[in-house]
Amino acid sequence: MKNRLYLYLTIFCIFGLNMSLALAATGTSDTQIIDLENKDAQDLNVNFKLQKFNSCENLENVMLDYLKDYSEIYPWYLRWAPEMLYDKWISPPSVWWQADESKSAVANDVAQDFSQTNIQVAWVDESDIIKNDGKNIYFYNSKDKKVYITQAFPADKLTTLKTIKIPDSYNNPELFINWNKLTIISTKYDNFNYSYYWFNRNTKTVVIVYDISNLEKLRLDKFYQVDWNFVKSRKIWDFIYVISSSNFSFPYPLYYRENAGLDDAKIKSDFNSSKVLPKKAELSYTTNTSSQNFVSKWRTLPYNLSYKTAGTCNEIEYILPDKNTLKNYNFVPNFVTLSIIDTKNPENTVKNKVLFWDVNDIYMSLDNLYIASHLYTPNPFRCPVWAFCILPYYQGWENTLIHKIWITNDKASYVNSTIIPWSPLNQYSMDQDSNWLFRIVTTKFSPESSINLYILDKNLKSHSKLEDIVKWENFQSSRFIWNKLYLVSFKQIDPLFVIDLKDSLNPKILWELKIPGYSTYLHPYDENHLIWIWYDTTTNRFWGTQNSWVKVDLYDISDFSNPKQKYTLTLWDNWSYSEALNNPRLFIWNTGRNTLFLPIMLYKNANDPANPYRNIDAFQWGVAIKIDKDAWIKELARISHIDTNNLEEKRQTECRAYSKENLAPPRCEKIIGWWEYCPPVSTYIPPYCYESSTAWEYLANNIWQYNNDFVLRNLYFDNNWYTVSNGKIQINSINNFSKVNELKLN
Repeated sequence: MKNRLYLYLTIFCIFGLNMSLALAATGTSDTQIIDLENKDAQDLNVNFKLQKFNSCENLENVMLDYLKDYSEIYPWYLRWAPEMLYDKWISPPSVWWQADESKSAVANDVAQDFSQTNIQVAWVDESDIIKNDGKNIYFYNSKDKKVYITQAFPADKLTTLKTIKIPDSYNNPELFINWNKLTIISTKYDNFNYSYYWFNRNTKTVVIVYDISNLEKLRLDKFYQVDWNFVKSRKIWDFIYVISSSNFSFPYPLYYRENAGLDDAKIKSDFNSSKVLPKKAELSYTTNTSSQNFVSKWRTLPYNLSYKTAGTCNEIEYILPDKNTLKNYNFVPNFVTLSIIDTKNPENTVKNKVLFWDVNDIYMSLDNLYIASHLYTPNPFRCPVWAFCILPYYQGWENTLIHKIWITNDKASYVNSTIIPWSPLNQYSMDQDSNWLFRIVTTKFSPESSINLYILDKNLKSHSKLEDIVKWENFQSSRFIWNKLYLVSFKQIDPLFVIDLKDSLNPKILWELKIPGYSTYLHPYDENHLIWIWYDTTTNRFWGTQNSWVKVDLYDISDFSNPKQKYTLTLWDNWSYSEALNNPRLFIWNTGRNTLFLPIMLYKNANDPANPYRNIDAFQWGVAIKIDKDAWIKELARISHIDTNNLEEKRQTECRAYSKENLAPPRCEKIIGWWEYCPPVSTYIPPYCYESSTAWEYLANNIWQYNNDFVLRNLYFDNNWYTVSNGKIQINSINNFSKVNELKLN
């Protein structure tokens, strides 16, 4: 009864407050919510500076105080179930990695011109499921859970040289290749344990480095494992930078007993530094016999095995806001571990930097790492003006906390931190210029959406800004190219903004070009042209906007004050898409041939008013597109790995189940009055079973059954185009697109 009375009083008070605010408002447009938002968003002068714990006792005391402050300010968050700590030392690798027998490696020929992963920053490599070195392809096959090492060049020597089995507990491994080193990075899941504590230690980040100089005798150079999830990675020369993050959360009510509050003694006992520090295991190849301590089957192998924490208490740098700041920013920290692996020298110990903050996205230049984390600012629930408080809404907004770390080889040093309004879209929203100015584009969602640019100096102090570039539009993509920013937003049309950054103190909008649709990735063609891959849009029957076909455009940006759409290519119909729109690493551009390679899913709509979502054809391809700045954009070829033999036979077999003789008879019932009622039989029959349909409509409705034959990546080696799926690698000539060779992946 008390709780119900309290709820009624709360509703009345908030409703009364909203009415008072509404009565006080004047004019035709109510701006109270916007005014409140702007007031709060501009108050960003807070201290988010990095500190160091001076001892393990200090770590425990600081965290105890923080937990108490947090639970006092956000008591309702205690109801959300966290993940517990699985406090277990890492077991050494046994049969986790296993290489199949290899075939003899043949030929040392290397292609003169070969594709590489599409990356954001030159010389800062990004991990992917496929890599190549101009001779061999290294590909993680998710169907077989194997890494295939395949000789790809020359084309007539296409053969599998080696496969590396990946354990089922490894999730979505990614690869790096560097000279004679192959690196595999993954999150590994152990058996879950709910025994105690506030961290989930059932996930590990695993980094495995192989020496591949002799594939007949593949050598494991390093096996490194550290607590928690693999988040991001980058590679500069021989050094790989891996970021792992924990899932920090607060105690279960059931664990601490509901309504029992936080027990200081219990928390202090549980939050013991020896139990919560990230732990690592490292197995390293070494020729130093005095360091060899790894014994297997009663033999000492040339490896050194070590177990330790990833950092000591007084090495951990942390950011924890004070109690007043915490009221405005719901800051929930994690253990973030930066691991630096020297792939050239496996005997060198992995260097770690343990940070107590959070990570959502990163940007890395050749000398600095920027870590961005979201800070959500919650508000107590509010009620709509002039309405009973039946459906209150929770108003809040996001800011972004940015940390800068100076990087050189295996050394990492903290520089500074700052906070800016709103949040970036992805890594392409961030950039560092040649003067070490950090540029970031953020978007505001509520109550009035807008897109903003902030420029920070080398110490992350405010340098300049350009706010409200566009309002009431969704942020779709951005690309920093030299001293220009190309920015795309979308609502019903797609404005392309060109922003001049040459005068970094006074960024300005040069031009805005509006066309239907939106782009999620922009790529430089040359200094005067921009490739734009995008979705066109249409209005559906519910008056909403939906994606239609995929388009590739070329823009002339030689006159920055007046960019022009020069050529365009449309690829099929509604719901078509390319994964490259979400993952730019799949965008493969051959500069010498001015040819773009993409994986793409194409649908053809039936234009059936009774069923607007009916597709009569669909196919998944690798597509080659010629982009000639002086002539046109033209599709050159499509390659598919899907076997369409016996497609009509499969359709006939499935559709027989819907034949009249196979339909269940109606279930009849006797009705009072001695008559029988037989309700009509309602049976859904898929349109591809109509006699007027074709086998292609059957394929359109069952396309995901062929997902292992989807072209996942496109590569090129000199004059040949390689398409790669989980099922096979196929080679076609770029000159005439005839089939050259193929290799089944079993």
